[in-house]
Amino acid sequence: MRTTRSKVLAVLLCVGFVITAFAPTADAWGRDRTEHRDRNEHRGGRVDVLLDGLSSPKGLDTFIGQPVVAQGAFGPPGPVLLHLSLFGRSKTLEVSEPLSLVDVAVGHDGSAWLLGTDFVLYRKTIFSDPKPIANIAEYQATDPDPDDLEGNPTESNPYGLAVLPSGDALVADAAGNDVLRVSKHGEISTFARFAPEIVATDHLPGFPEPAIPSEAVPTSIAIGWDGVYVGQLQGFPFRPGTSEIFKIPFKADGALCDTDGPSTNCSVAESGFTAIQDIAIDRWTGKTYVYELAADGVLPFEEGLETGVFPPAVLLELRGDHRRELAAGQLSQPGGVAVGLFGAVFVTDGTFTEGRLLRIRS
Repeated sequence: MRTTRSKVLAVLLCVGFVITAFAPTADAWGRDRTEHRDRNEHRGGRVDVLLDGLSSPKGLDTFIGQPVVAQGAFGPPGPVLLHLSLFGRSKTLEVSEPLSLVDVAVGHDGSAWLLGTDFVLYRKTIFSDPKPIANIAEYQATDPDPDDLEGNPTESNPYGLAVLPSGDALVADAAGNDVLRVSKHGEISTFARFAPEIVATDHLPGFPEPAIPSEAVPTSIAIGWDGVYVGQLQGFPFRPGTSEIFKIPFKADGALCDTDGPSTNCSVAESGFTAIQDIAIDRWTGKTYVYELAADGVLPFEEGLETGVFPPAVLLELRGDHRRELAAGQLSQPGGVAVGLFGAVFVTDGTFTEGRLLRIRS
């Protein structure tokens, strides 16, 4: 728990930042950017295009309910952007120099963790430039995946990022099949591992085996009131409907998530998804948002990489046992999903072509 003094300081920083950002003079965080807005009504929510022309905007989080976008995951670097919509006015600020980032996560104190394509995890405070904290690939070279199926147990692909209430960062490594905890001082430990799962192959005509082991491929992390939630893609044979969301305690150390055997400090919270790219939790309403690569998963998406014609992404809203799709048919090449003020849901898409930031009001 933070002290009262720390809480007051954090609030003052947030309030001061908002006042400065909406003042008519230039602010200390960065330069203004023009905004393109288009509003449409689609099944399952109203869609506002807040920004377009972004460079591979996979990373997304919120700060004081406003979207923070990281660019450059699969394309040229771009600045981290903070898009503000308050008091009937909108403004977009560049809060960093151009960077190549896979993801971004903002802590309660306003500091931002930045996950680079160079495998380095950076941390930026409101008044400082990004500083390197830890090299994920170097750690994974000393912490091999014990259940690797591809002959490369030290391979690393840091893909998802979140910040714990303690201020430590969590990194989902899609190639290492684990989630790492990183302190502000750069200390790394293995928070959780994910074991392979036996997956049927009847969706692949002529495949010689009826079922094969499949790596978990964790891609995304969300922080709930009651623990950490981790979404997975589920590796080859990429069977639709086999991706799951796992729940892990905040204080876990070396948890094991295993759907075919005994787990340790890990349970399946939700199942039946396809190629999860990102997840988000609205802790006020209890809703969970799941952003999937495509309805039929990885194989059609890979065809899109070759042809340039991508299948629609799928954004699901979960509340209890009820699931519904938002903005059906309007999203492609999914990046991140985050929850803002008053139930607004933000997503990025176009991560391999021209990217966008969108707001979806459900």
